[in-house]
Amino acid sequence: MYRPLPEFLTIKNSPIEGLGLYTTKFIKINTFIGLTHIYDENFENNYIRTPLGGFYNHSNKPNVARMISNILPKLKPGDQFNSTDQISKIPEEEMDRATDKPKGVAKYMYLVTIQDINLQVELTANYNLYTYPSSGIGFQTF
Repeated sequence: MYRPLPEFLTIKNSPIEGLGLYTTKFIKINTFIGLTHIYDENFENNYIRTPLGGFYNHSNKPNVARMISNILPKLKPGDQFNSTDQISKIPEEEMDRATDKPKGVAKYMYLVTIQDINLQVELTANYNLYTYPSSGIGFQTF
């Protein structure tokens, strides 16, 4: 059966703005939350937003980071990365060997927890809706 959100999330009213994503169980640091955006130049701002991507809010004290990449991790929502290195290192195939810089426009955006998150806590990221790292790939931080 299709589930628009991972089983450990729900949507509730947010004190930040409108609706927000809330945990239904404890989530550990470095957990893959899921895909939020997919690049497609035929859509507004060049991205299709998934149901997950429509409900997390901005905060200057975030508990998730938006990862921007051309490759999705081979994880299901709720799976953990083995280490922070896995989520902060740009995959070799995304590097331009001539310039040693990331190449191209990122195809995907997804969320990763950057701290342990307790039950019934809103997921928040530090972001501007359609701005990206100067490299086009990596963590979106400001």
